[in-house]
Amino acid sequence: MPADSANRDFWANKMNASIEKLDLPYNNPEVTTALAQIARKHNGDMGRGLAGSKAAKRNAAHVCSFFVKGNCNRGVTCPYRHTNITEQDLESLKKGNGSIDEKIRERFNGINDPIAKKIMDKIEEKSKPPAPPVDLNITTLFLGNVTSEDITEEVVKEQMEKFGKIERMRLLHRQNCGFVCFFSREGAEKAIVTLHDKLYLSEKKIKLDWAKA
Repeated sequence: MPADSANRDFWANKMNASIEKLDLPYNNPEVTTALAQIARKHNGDMGRGLAGSKAAKRNAAHVCSFFVKGNCNRGVTCPYRHTNITEQDLESLKKGNGSIDEKIRERFNGINDPIAKKIMDKIEEKSKPPAPPVDLNITTLFLGNVTSEDITEEVVKEQMEKFGKIERMRLLHRQNCGFVCFFSREGAEKAIVTLHDKLYLSEKKIKLDWAKA
């Protein structure tokens, strides 16, 4: 079939005309070869070499795990394989420390679920406060998402001065951020450990981080 659209349309019209005349090109050696390749690709060729065998195996239905256990009630309507079950098929049902049914049951109940564990680990990692900077002279915290004018210095001070004396503070509403500088490093550390991922001001969740030197 031609690659470009114009020639492809011409080719299609020509083939349709040939069909009406029953003048089909199946005796053409090139057409016969192409059809044979398609047959091997989609159906497998059990009698012609390793490639055909692999294709047939890949396209074969999976073995029925219920049939193996003796309790498949679908009979001939079951879409899974009940015949030619090999030792390799039986081993494939046990991959990953337990049967497929056990894995589904465990995941449904939230037991031994590696995907859920990965998600929970990410959430836990995200909820941890940022590591304090090595420079002990840094006593300033960065506040992000300061988007409301209702978040005033008085509101911020009310939350922050519980952890230590505040030296200075600056809120930049246009940049949606602010800075709170404590007199002591101890006060800054207490504030970020306690309020990280938990600070809400005027119904806005405030991001807390260490300011850069």
